[in-house]
Amino acid sequence: NLIKSAYEVEAFEEFAGKVKARYDEKQAMDLEFDDAPDEFKDPLMSTMMRNPVILPSGVTMDRDIIQRHLLNSTTDPFNRQHLTQEMLIPDTALKARIEAWVKERMGK
Repeated sequence: NLIKSAYEVEAFEEFAGKVKARYDEKQAMDLEFDDAPDEFKDPLMSTMMRNPVILPSGVTMDRDIIQRHLLNSTTDPFNRQHLTQEMLIPDTALKARIEAWVKERMGK
């Protein structure tokens, strides 16, 4: 059935609105923290990392970005070696430094 009920259309529009709001929030945060230290930025997208992980190659990336990459390719983007999500190691120390930097910036 390709025709959707008014309720389904309304639910989808509400969902789309939430996605748009989240996207706008992320864009604003990326602009607000554009001057973040390079170590806080993802090496592929140059956006501030929120959940850094260490790849077996030693490169640190944002988890969301590497997971998107893994949907299309099961290789490390830096050395083309086999890579799976299970091989990603959370970089908790870097995450703590990023969170402290953001908290400090937000307090100003």
